[in-house]
Amino acid sequence: MSPPIPLISVPAAYLIHLAAKLVIDFDPTVAGRLALSTILVIFVLKGSRIAGGIMGVLCALSALVLLVAAIATFAVNAQAAVIFTLLAGLIGAFAAYLFFSPSVRAFQARMSPGGERNVDAK
Repeated sequence: MSPPIPLISVPAAYLIHLAAKLVIDFDPTVAGRLALSTILVIFVLKGSRIAGGIMGVLCALSALVLLVAAIATFAVNAQAAVIFTLLAGLIGAFAAYLFFSPSVRAFQARMSPGGERNVDAK
């Protein structure tokens, strides 16, 4: 069973974003984030529930940080605050998708050690 499309496209877009930042201007912090994010995405796409939970928590925390940044910048730059709020909503929606989506849970269950993937191999 292949992973659900949002489970592929959202992390892929993030990894492409990090890679583009590295090409434009190399930063060791971004390189480390790209390496760790790539490892996490690989485990998520292999069906790891733990990696999915870690990614969900990180996305939820990122959304909260963006909301705080939106509140802090609203007085100075309302347009940036609106953009931060929209991004926080999108990231929060992806976190909720990771935690509550039946298709993600079904994918993780099928890829687990007792799932259908291993039944077909016998």
